[in-house]
Amino acid sequence: MNLLYKIPLHGIACEPFCDLKNHKIKHNINVNFSALNLNTFNQQTVQDKAPDWIMEDKGERYQSIVSLTINQNKQELLASPQYVLKIDCQGKGLFTISKNNIDVRWHDQGTDSAHYFQTIGLALWLELNNILCIHANALAYKEHAFAFVAPSRTGKTTLTAELCKSEFAVMTDDMMALHQENNDYMIYPSWPVARMWPETLEIIDNQNNNDLVKVHESFAKKIINLNKNSGFDFCNQPKKLKTIYILNRIEESVENNDKNSNVCNITTLPAAEAVILLIQNSILGSAYKALLLEQKRFFKLTELVGNVKVKKITYLSGKQYLPNVKQVIINDLES
Repeated sequence: MNLLYKIPLHGIACEPFCDLKNHKIKHNINVNFSALNLNTFNQQTVQDKAPDWIMEDKGERYQSIVSLTINQNKQELLASPQYVLKIDCQGKGLFTISKNNIDVRWHDQGTDSAHYFQTIGLALWLELNNILCIHANALAYKEHAFAFVAPSRTGKTTLTAELCKSEFAVMTDDMMALHQENNDYMIYPSWPVARMWPETLEIIDNQNNNDLVKVHESFAKKIINLNKNSGFDFCNQPKKLKTIYILNRIEESVENNDKNSNVCNITTLPAAEAVILLIQNSILGSAYKALLLEQKRFFKLTELVGNVKVKKITYLSGKQYLPNVKQVIINDLES
């Protein structure tokens, strides 16, 4: 078992492993671990039933398949459904999710279960318990939290690294859970680790970048512990969400490279556009249809944008512009 399971994750304590000292939590779940039998891994996982949802990602050096099978025991009317999330990637295993439990069956070679648990595995449990999850980096600034929302490789982590050179602290990497408290939304920290591309790590003055371990051999992305020695501050306390920023990074062109061009511009989004963009940046992609959660999430996201500012940041791509972008964000947060 990875020692990260001892730390609360997005406000969730994994029992019986979690050490609650100096941490605040919202919920407890029971997590059990067992070894995966690869001989039966490729067989159907639930009652010989075909998956209810499949997500496939292929590259030159890898193939990742994530599937979801829902087991509804109709003979036991009071029994809750069972959800089996099958991970067939650089790591291989099963998350079997029920009302208060997550069973982790994992192969001991390849990427560890914690890599998938902290995003897609726990996100499924959270969404089933009416807690929205967004593909976002959350940061702490003074007394509040804010979030960067964008697809992968479009600037979230690079901008996060630039801000953390100042008085910002990371709260979550790549996934944000929104715990609703009346009209407020509280962000609870993820585990104090992040996965970053080498070019992003160059922004932070970390002398140990060459010693960092890769997420897995097929990618250059590396795992970094978030602490002062790494160049990143980490906020381990929950904070109220103030603003969600949708990132719109654009390439420099002839039209926008003059001295009078705006390096960064922040605009408030209309509610309808904000909801659509947040739907597009949900963690579980098209799985919500199979989970029958689409309509409920739409109304919850509509409620979210009615209580939290959602803005678009349009800014020029390039490390030379990052200090200016940071200052514009600081000015906006303090306005």
